Amino acid sequence: MDASLVWSAVGTLGTCAGLGMAWLQLRVQMVDNRQAPVPGAPTVFGASVAPPTGRLPVETRGRDQVLRQLGRWMRRPPSVTIVLVGLGGIGKSTVAVALAERAARGGRAGRRNRRVWWISAEDQLSLAAGLVTVARQLDATPIDLQAMASGAPDAPDRFWSLLEQAPPGWLLIFDNADDPEVLARDASARRLRRRRSVAGAVSAVSDGTGWIRPSPRGLTMVTSRNSDPQTWGRHARVCRIGPVDEDAGAQVLLDLAPRAGGEAEARLLAQRLGSLPLALYLAGTYLDSAVAQWRTFAAYQQVLDSGGGSRLLDDPQAETRAVVTRTWEISLDDLARCGVPHARPLLRLLSCWAPVTSIPLDLLDADLIECLLRPHASGRIVERDGDGAEQLEEALRGLNRLGLIEAQTSGPQTEIVIHPVVADTNRIHLSSAVARPGAPDADLVRRVAVDLITSALSGLNPYAPTDWERFRLLGTHLRTLLDTVAPHLGREPLAVLISAVCTTSCAIDQSGAIDVGESLCLAALDRASGLGADHLVVLQLRHQLAWETASMGRLDQAEGMYRQVFVARRRLLGEDHPDTLVTRHELAWIAAAQKRWEEAEGGYQRVLPALRRALGEEHTATLFTRHEHGWALANQGRLEDAETELRPILSTRRQVLGEEHPHTLATFHELAWIMARRGRSAEAEVMYRRLLVTRLGVLGDEHHHTLSAHHELAWVLALQGRWSQATTEYEKVLRARRQALGEDHPDTLATLSALQQLANGQVSDARHIA
Repeated sequence: MDASLVWSAVGTLGTCAGLGMAWLQLRVQMVDNRQAPVPGAPTVFGASVAPPTGRLPVETRGRDQVLRQLGRWMRRPPSVTIVLVGLGGIGKSTVAVALAERAARGGRAGRRNRRVWWISAEDQLSLAAGLVTVARQLDATPIDLQAMASGAPDAPDRFWSLLEQAPPGWLLIFDNADDPEVLARDASARRLRRRRSVAGAVSAVSDGTGWIRPSPRGLTMVTSRNSDPQTWGRHARVCRIGPVDEDAGAQVLLDLAPRAGGEAEARLLAQRLGSLPLALYLAGTYLDSAVAQWRTFAAYQQVLDSGGGSRLLDDPQAETRAVVTRTWEISLDDLARCGVPHARPLLRLLSCWAPVTSIPLDLLDADLIECLLRPHASGRIVERDGDGAEQLEEALRGLNRLGLIEAQTSGPQTEIVIHPVVADTNRIHLSSAVARPGAPDADLVRRVAVDLITSALSGLNPYAPTDWERFRLLGTHLRTLLDTVAPHLGREPLAVLISAVCTTSCAIDQSGAIDVGESLCLAALDRASGLGADHLVVLQLRHQLAWETASMGRLDQAEGMYRQVFVARRRLLGEDHPDTLVTRHELAWIAAAQKRWEEAEGGYQRVLPALRRALGEEHTATLFTRHEHGWALANQGRLEDAETELRPILSTRRQVLGEEHPHTLATFHELAWIMARRGRSAEAEVMYRRLLVTRLGVLGDEHHHTLSAHHELAWVLALQGRWSQATTEYEKVLRARRQALGEDHPDTLATLSALQQLANGQVSDARHIA
């Protein structure tokens, strides 16, 4: 091939300097300005819910039978949800897109076009963004939108109430629901699933209370790799999608690469690829690309048969996966031949994170990745023009062009998605005992995967609500790293990874998703065993897990955990080390949470001088202890002393943290409670209403701190003799706490008791955990 043609082809993949990352920087803010926002509420971003028909093949091959059946169900919706299941890359989404296109066009002459919505269910964030957009199109209220954006327990009911009022004939598709529990109603079902044995597990999506529900007014369809009927329940019909037949496979190849050969050669290659639609797509796309070295079906098959395009995997039980992997490796080989060898290490890197879950483009720090992107030859680094950002751009363009990754816009930023089959097979290459020539160093890939996540987390504040969504997204990738990377890490990078888990768990807990933080800590504890029980980062993890345990209401268990960490930290670090002092503080807090107020006061008084010496008067930990010392005083009836203690703390927190910071609001909350206890209930009511409005805007209406303020507002109303209003407020809080926390959580039981006492003519005292 003429060299100028080769470099012209490479130019289409992004080798032209000076283009920057503009090709991926499309940002879409899906905010409907016609909808009046909730005062003080955060902006709610949506996502496009239009079916991705632009990715539809020229003609959908080999799916006529299933599309006919789906068409019948669309015209007369059954009393079940349709779940398309099958192997990753089998073409489930392609079938769904084809159905969506037919529905949007209208079936027969004279039939109106149907409303079609396409929602990504790959993770909670993508799901929420799609739901918000659909709800907005259905004229949802701002409160509805906030509930869906935050994943409130009653959000599915709100969403389906809107759908049932929509004109009939709609089609709703939840795509890529490979983690079905993303579609569950709330966290309590997920906790139940984790606590039961596999044999006795109860699906959190099968009870008809989550996001997927059948309706006679329209067809609900899901695509997923999970084919277990018990997962989806009796309200779902599971339809398995298999490979297309060889005739259809040959036609797919001919559609994509019409100049690569005849029907007979296409049929042989389709047979060799097992007619797996994703493998057919990648092969056909490659053969029709400008970088293809082998340009015919026969030549491509010969490379596969000979193993010349890539090293065979040493796994005789995974023949189909091996063939697909070799298909992708051929594409990577040609990218390397055309001057983009760094596409391979980048794809290996992307495979370390959660597949299907979006990878923010700004996570890919070119400076941190540069060590992976430097071309190697015969064991030495090859010098070349261009910096890390240019090499990253080249690699992204090449991978995107050949279908190995997908760049997409979600909300305000651009994201990368890697198919789970691509990720699986690339991880196999990383773990292979026999490295192929030119392969990146597996240990280096894993270290960079950890460094990128931990670097992104380092700029975030776990106590800042504006950072919580980012923590949740990166937490998904952290959880995957614990499975894909942690077993292969040395002690130092493993410690860095575990420390990042601690920070992320803290942030997720602060956001209100306590069970998610607990799950992340437990997974990390399993991986951290190699560091030893006395490793400082393991003690940090155990300290955080104790907090998660206490937040779930298991105070006795948490106290035992804290005592073990305290003994170890005191032995290893000394009595006055900040980490030792923080655990000692938590022991005082546990005593207070169990109403051992004098013990708690003494604990706070002992730790406070040491914190002042070690960290300073305005440090977060010092302010925590000062605040909770005031809380302990107030709960012993020393209200004037407590108010004197808390007023300057509120002033300091306002100055240091801001008016709406959760810590500032906590001190304001304590002072409102003190006002009520001192008989100034009218003043307290004003403070509680102000607190409630602010927390609704900052935390949402289902956060446990918001519910605590709501509960105590009802208490203040009861203190003023406004019992009817108090009853109404208590009933609202009880419903919300049951949904958010469960029937047996101490907060739920406290609201139930207050409501019962009010019915008997008594006002129950209100106490909260600081």
